[in-house]
Amino acid sequence: MILFLVAATALGATLEGRVVDAATGSPVVGATIEAWDPRLRGSSSTTLPDGSFLMTLDSSGPWRLRAVPRYNDPHVWRMADGGTDFCLSEPVLLEQDLHYGDIVLPTGHAMTGRVQAPDGTPLVGATVWASPAGDVTNFDRPAITDSDGEYTVVGLDTPEVGSEWLLEVSADDLPVQFLGRTYDDELAEVVTLESDTTVVADIEMLPGIRVGGLVEGPDGPVAEGVAHAYSSSQVVTVTIDATGRYDAIGIPPGDVITWANSPGLAQTYYPDADRPSEFVSVLDEGEERDDIDLYLAAESVFTFELVDAQTGAPVPLAGGLLYNDTRTVGLGDSADEDGILRIDRLHAGDWLLYIWGADEGYADDWVLDEDGSEAVYSIEPGEERTVVLPLQKSARIAGIVIDDDGNPVDGIAIAAIREDQSGLATTTAPDGTFVLGGLMAGEWTFSAEYAAICPGDPGYVPTFWPGTPNRDWARTLTLQPEEQRIDVVFKVPRDADLDEMADAWERSYGLDPNRPEDAWEDPDGDAYTNLEEYRMGTDPFDGTPAIEDCGCHVTATGRHAAWYLGLLPLLVVRVRSA
Repeated sequence: MILFLVAATALGATLEGRVVDAATGSPVVGATIEAWDPRLRGSSSTTLPDGSFLMTLDSSGPWRLRAVPRYNDPHVWRMADGGTDFCLSEPVLLEQDLHYGDIVLPTGHAMTGRVQAPDGTPLVGATVWASPAGDVTNFDRPAITDSDGEYTVVGLDTPEVGSEWLLEVSADDLPVQFLGRTYDDELAEVVTLESDTTVVADIEMLPGIRVGGLVEGPDGPVAEGVAHAYSSSQVVTVTIDATGRYDAIGIPPGDVITWANSPGLAQTYYPDADRPSEFVSVLDEGEERDDIDLYLAAESVFTFELVDAQTGAPVPLAGGLLYNDTRTVGLGDSADEDGILRIDRLHAGDWLLYIWGADEGYADDWVLDEDGSEAVYSIEPGEERTVVLPLQKSARIAGIVIDDDGNPVDGIAIAAIREDQSGLATTTAPDGTFVLGGLMAGEWTFSAEYAAICPGDPGYVPTFWPGTPNRDWARTLTLQPEEQRIDVVFKVPRDADLDEMADAWERSYGLDPNRPEDAWEDPDGDAYTNLEEYRMGTDPFDGTPAIEDCGCHVTATGRHAAWYLGLLPLLVVRVRSA
């Protein structure tokens, strides 16, 4: 298991090396070298004609390095140590300037074929994407069809002969679709690579459907703006012409919804609604409909003058969204430097306003009325209404997160949750500090949690206010209006094996801080696992009497929240290289 230290402060060390061909040692030109730290903050550089690269990194790391060739380069990507598993790759520490040496890229496989337009002629200028079927750790590779409709995709990574790939095609005026005459990737035919260059059957494109109609407003046909047509998870946006007509080509058959925007008129969904309400079924390939007309009402406009509730001074740069009564459509913007928030394109009716102002020292929340309910803002057709909106300063907490030895911890997620389970969150900076503003007065539950991107990366025990690893023993913190708590300290114990038990606690009882399985063991046979004993603060080797409402019980799937898993695709999911 690789154990990491907390990332160092600004370093400015340089990393240099070369990217070369595995067989010949010749330089690989134009490849991107990526360096990623444990919190997925990255830097990149591009190889020069001699295959060399140079980058300056702002901390000692550790850094994982990856080399990605250009989309039309026959080489395949690799981690710097030659592997394809991001988390298992050997990280690099930069205590000083480092010459890494050569990163070696093998040549990949290729596939070639032809794309036919719906009428059987060669389809020129289409983009063919090859995507590894069922594998989210690889890169898509593209190719463009030539004057004969032919393409060759290169650099296909085949860890073992026989890997399967999907072929997706996009082209002007046609829906995106897959080999096998389908719009559904689960129904697509797969290509099995069986040689250095695999010949693929012709891709025969489906025509899709064509929809259009007349866009009118109170004064007749609308002569400018855009219209959108949606069907089967694909959308096409087109310009409304001078006669008020729109013509949308290249969406799959299905239930179609259209909507349009034009200056001075309300954003409108077919036929004349403020929200999606009616679909038009266009189910046959090649079918055309030119009668999906839209009527756009004159827009209503709210102008909110955002001012400080105490001083009356303008609140610049905050923002807001108006939602309809079912919250299916929201329209909004940011206020200007004078605190003017203008929201247009509205239909007449009732709207709810959500303000985000945490960065300016105000709350991120729904605007409430005197009864504490969400305030309703009503507006008439074509009305322009100005509302002065006083904003209360919000509460704020700020502080630092440290580990067992008092070292600052980078990348800890600080979450504030209310009783209704709504909340806000932020992340600690490399120096361990954090600021979480936009908090309404009232009771909040705070937590400090860390999700390691890879096994073996630094781990820390989830900690809940005021300092317990037991979620059910957390206490609420009551914040007063405009209260500024700037002295908050969270201490998160180190957890090398990510089993949510502190390394120091495990060592004190003779447990192994590098063996996660011991979290589920019960050495004293008292029906409490080691993890449960840790959360209760009891001795795992001295039988503990039954404790009601210990708040300690967990299951193997009930681990702490993975705050950063949503970022992992930036590194290891299938990526479409430019």
